[in-house]
Amino acid sequence: MADAIVTQGFKFEIGNADSPLTYTEVKEITNFSLFDGQANEIDVTHLQSTAKEFLMGLQDFGTGTLDCNHLPSDAGQQAMRSAKVSGAIQDFKVTFSDASTATFQGFVQSNPLTGGVDAKVDGSFAIRISGDVTFA
Repeated sequence: MADAIVTQGFKFEIGNADSPLTYTEVKEITNFSLFDGQANEIDVTHLQSTAKEFLMGLQDFGTGTLDCNHLPSDAGQQAMRSAKVSGAIQDFKVTFSDASTATFQGFVQSNPLTGGVDAKVDGSFAIRISGDVTFA
């Protein structure tokens, strides 16, 4: 029997700047991609090396993208748009359908909108992750 986690029930939240920290859900997400980064390589090859040698550098958790139905009145999407304008580091929380979580900080880089004939208005948010990700 497989132990895979289904995506239905996925929740993405943006934190406020208050203490204590609380989160607001970003509604109607249709697709997500998170943590696409990788650690850098540090070349430590020297003249006595018989092949290239490397050490692992700092981990980079990369970026994340959320695709969603564009909802101008959704408090979570409003907070994401405000975060893009401010450029400030934000707290984020992901909750998967099995109740496991990932928390991290980052900033919202973009919020393009798309549409077409016989289509709804779609939006997306690109996030640059800054620092470590805590999985629980």
